[in-house]
Amino acid sequence: MNEIHETYKERVDFYLVYIQEAHPIGGWQTLSNMDEGKLFEQPETADERAEVAGVCVLDLGFKMPMLLDAMDNEVDRKYAALPERLYVLDKDGAIFFRGIMGSRGFNVDTWLEAIAAQAAL
Repeated sequence: MNEIHETYKERVDFYLVYIQEAHPIGGWQTLSNMDEGKLFEQPETADERAEVAGVCVLDLGFKMPMLLDAMDNEVDRKYAALPERLYVLDKDGAIFFRGIMGSRGFNVDTWLEAIAAQAAL
């Protein structure tokens, strides 16, 4: 994703949006999170959400800017983002590409095709 961002950042605006924690302590937990000690309570304030998002950016090495969803989870609700989803919006803000919800739909190749198509317009 960083390579795609670097290639297209002069023609496309990129943002990660950190939404509510998908695997909080006391919720559905993944074995990999438990093995790696990546265990977080569900943030209750914007500052707590920002702290967890910062850990995410550092751990995953993302280079693109990250935005935080509001504590009412507006972006998550509107874009059905939980747990992860790739989107491309056109210059007017309409959805041009929507990846399939969930980790099975996290297909960077199809996302790249949509980015390249928008960058060419």
